[in-house]
Amino acid sequence: MRKQQNQQKDFGKRLKHEREKQNLTQQALAAKAHTKQDYIAQLERGARNPTLNTLMNILSALDVSADRLLQGVDEEDDFGSEKSEREVVLKDFVDFLSRRDTKDILVYYDIVRFVSRYLEAGND
Repeated sequence: MRKQQNQQKDFGKRLKHEREKQNLTQQALAAKAHTKQDYIAQLERGARNPTLNTLMNILSALDVSADRLLQGVDEEDDFGSEKSEREVVLKDFVDFLSRRDTKDILVYYDIVRFVSRYLEAGND
């Protein structure tokens, strides 16, 4: 139980940091995330966990990755060096897909598979 409370508080701190970094009030973030200001305040204090729907809305409103908000993962590794271009592109693509519905994800998957087969066949 204590671990969950710490995770909630850590999430709340990261949420507040991201909101303030973008010069948003709790009210402005709530409006962008289709929720209420008092709910954002409770999240920032670590008093509540967001629902999945609210979390997705907050990620979209702040334009941040789930890794960044949930775990504090940024574009840098533990030693402060930048991640490889491959890692950044993969993370961006996953973030992009996370904001799409399943039907769209399947379309993107088919496109990537088609292009991959084309390139593997030597048709650069």
